[in-house]
Amino acid sequence: MATPVTISINMPRADMAFIKQLSKRMGWTMSETKPTDNLYDPESGSYLNDETMQAIRDVEAGKVMRCKDMNELLALI
Repeated sequence: MATPVTISINMPRADMAFIKQLSKRMGWTMSETKPTDNLYDPESGSYLNDETMQAIRDVEAGKVMRCKDMNELLALI
């Protein structure tokens, strides 16, 4: 068996159907990855770190904890 190789290709989304069909015929496996989030913070002049980006994704997905006060929040830890 040949050693698998992982490649990355940037192409128009319109070509995905053809590439998926080709990979199926050739017996290849495909996976599509999302581009990394790099939000710029103009106040600090830098990009947001991984922890901040994860917090933003959690809020977007509805994964938030609601506490009435700081004591309730600290009790969860």
